[in-house]
Amino acid sequence: MERRLSLDHISLDQDFVAVSGVFPDAGFIDTLHKDNAVDYVETNHIYKATFLLPEEKLMMTENDTTLQKRSQASSPDWGLARIHHRERGALDSYEYDETAGSGVHVFVLDSGVNIGHTDFEGRAKIEANFVPNEDGVDLGGHGTHVAGKIAGKVYGVAKSATIHSVKILNRSGDGTMSNLIKGISHVIQAATPGKSLINLSLSGPKSRLIDEAISKVVNDYNIPVFVSSGNSGTDACYFSPASNPDVFSVGATDINDKVPYYSDTGRCVKMYAPGSNIKSAWIGGDDQVKSLDGTSMANPHVVGIAATLLSNQTFASPKELYDAVVAKATSGLLTFTPAADEDMNNNRIAYNGP
Repeated sequence: MERRLSLDHISLDQDFVAVSGVFPDAGFIDTLHKDNAVDYVETNHIYKATFLLPEEKLMMTENDTTLQKRSQASSPDWGLARIHHRERGALDSYEYDETAGSGVHVFVLDSGVNIGHTDFEGRAKIEANFVPNEDGVDLGGHGTHVAGKIAGKVYGVAKSATIHSVKILNRSGDGTMSNLIKGISHVIQAATPGKSLINLSLSGPKSRLIDEAISKVVNDYNIPVFVSSGNSGTDACYFSPASNPDVFSVGATDINDKVPYYSDTGRCVKMYAPGSNIKSAWIGGDDQVKSLDGTSMANPHVVGIAATLLSNQTFASPKELYDAVVAKATSGLLTFTPAADEDMNNNRIAYNGP
C-alpha cells in the first residue's frame, strides 16, 4: 500500500524549529541524520493520558453536592479535603477561598474540555485543537476531569481560575509528540507570563525534543509546567516529561496516605497528591461527574495549589513558585510500596491550607 507522505513545520520561536512528517523510507531518515542543518532526529512517539479506567458509574452533580458560596463546604471527594488538612483525620469537609486562582490562566494540554459543564461557570474556553479528525470538544473525558479538579466550583482547588483547553490528545487519551510541541507553541504565543500555568497529565518515552521544548517554555517564557509522574509503577525518571528537571512532577496517593501500585515514584517526583477514586467533572452533559484513578488526577490538585499561590503573589521564576508549593507540603506521612526505596523518594503530600 502506498504511504501518504506528509510534512509539518512547528516553531516555538526563531531559535527552536521542528519538522514532523511521514517520510519515504529509512534511507531518507539516514540522510536527515547526516545533514549538518539537522540537530537530531527522533521518532514521533505517542504520549498517553495517565489515568486508569474507572469502576464507578456516572453520577449527576445535582444529586451529589450543591454549589456553595461559603468558605466551608462538604467535600465532594476525599482528595479536596485531604489537601486542606495536615493530618488525615475526617475528610468530609474543608475550607476554601472562593477567589483562589483569580486572574490566573491554566492551559490544560489534554483531550479537550467540556466547557459547558456547570462546574466551570463559564471560566473555561476551547482555545486550540491539534488532533486530526476530531473537533475541539472533549470526546474522551480525561481533559474535562483534569480541568474540573484544577478550577471547578465544586470539584476544583482554584475555584476562580480560568481554563484554556489546548487539545493534543484524542478520545483514547493518545497524542503524538508533535501535537505536544504544537500545544506548547500555542501557549508561548497566548499565555501571560507570570499569571499562566501548564498542566500536562500525560507520559511517554524520554525525548530530547520534548525536554528542550518544555525547558524553553519554563526558562525563556516564565511559564511553570506541572506534570503527572506516570502510571507505570516504576521510576518516573525513565519517562518524559516527568524526568525533566524544569517541571514539577506529581505522583499519586490514596485515601490512606499510601502511594498506590500504579504511581511512578523516585527522585524526579517532587510531591504526591490524591489520585485514587478522585471525582470531577465529566463529558456527556453539563452536570456529569466521574471518579478516576491515576497520577493524572493527582497533578491537577497541585496545579490548583500553584494557581492559588499565583493569584495572591508574584513569583520571579517558575522555580520560585515550585519552591513555594514544596514549602507548603506536609512531610513524612506517606507510605510507599515495598518496591519503592523510601530514601529515594520525596515524602511530601500536597497541602493547600493556611
